[in-house]
Amino acid sequence: MGSNPTGPTTFRSRVNYEFSSGAGQILKEHAIRQLIFRLRSSARLNENLNQLARNNHDGAVVAAESKALHDETRGFQEGERIAKTSVWSLLALGFVEIVFSLVSGSISLLADGIDSVSDAVVSFFVWTGLRIIRRRPSRRFQFGYYKVESFTALITAIILVGVSSYIFLRSYRALQNPAPIHLPLAALIVLLAAGLGSLYRAIQMRRVANKYNILSLKVDARNSIKDSSSSFVAFASVLVSTFGIQHADAIGGMLIAIYILTVAYVALRESSLVLLDEFHEPDLSREIEHLIRAHADVKGIRDLRLRRAGPFVVGLLEVEVEGSMTLNEAHEVATQLEASVKTRITGLRRLVVTPVPVVDPHKHPHEHYAP
Repeated sequence: MGSNPTGPTTFRSRVNYEFSSGAGQILKEHAIRQLIFRLRSSARLNENLNQLARNNHDGAVVAAESKALHDETRGFQEGERIAKTSVWSLLALGFVEIVFSLVSGSISLLADGIDSVSDAVVSFFVWTGLRIIRRRPSRRFQFGYYKVESFTALITAIILVGVSSYIFLRSYRALQNPAPIHLPLAALIVLLAAGLGSLYRAIQMRRVANKYNILSLKVDARNSIKDSSSSFVAFASVLVSTFGIQHADAIGGMLIAIYILTVAYVALRESSLVLLDEFHEPDLSREIEHLIRAHADVKGIRDLRLRRAGPFVVGLLEVEVEGSMTLNEAHEVATQLEASVKTRITGLRRLVVTPVPVVDPHKHPHEHYAP
């Protein structure tokens, strides 16, 4: 009788064989369970690390946005303070100039006084606009009140057009019937003080307007520079008229009217284009595109659109990414792009980035944009 090749034949050897086989199977199952546990632990660890990275990134984004909102509020508050001070100082200055113009009979001094009062009205509109723009978005105005600032600049420009027309008409009538100036020294002192005061106010306004990119305050700053220049032009006109050239006073008033009209035209043009969503800043567009393309996961850019909302820039664009990306990965790329661009571009209030799968230009030539 031959031996059994498939297993032990004796009772003891079969018991040992069964025991060793069972123990091996138990050890194998235990090792598999340990491997599965380690894989699950590793997956949970990776998920926790990814969540921690996302939380840190979101925290950095929130911190950057909080800082931007703080700077924005501080800028509006400072602009509001300067505009409010400008209202009262211009009213007082304009009242003094008009009173002295009635006493001296100087048309240039009258024109400068009317200009100062109109500038006070302009500063009042700017002040009111800066107060309204700080309001939170409401159910009716869901994107905020940023365009109030541009609308205020538009109203300001319209007022300046009317003021310049009135001053030009009065100066033209005075040119036809020139009269000597009484108390020319007092008129010269008032005009010199008005010019220096307006120049100082313009410098302060321009500093804040350029720092926080506030359009209405920029218009008011240009208006103050115009007011200062008008005072100096009126000063020169009165000074020349004291030498017997009586037509110089009326000519000075006409020059002031023309200067006011040029400032009004610039303000009218800029504010109207902003309200119509016109945007033509190629350097800024190229800078944003350069920052977007620098991201490793971006394969191309589609349809970058920018517009101004008051002192800020808002925009949206689509970026091409690999179609194999998950929804979470694509969202992460969009969040990173929005945060990095907003922190590097001053004045960019909102940028909405939409990731789309990369398009084959041969299959969809109308949807593809060259990278």
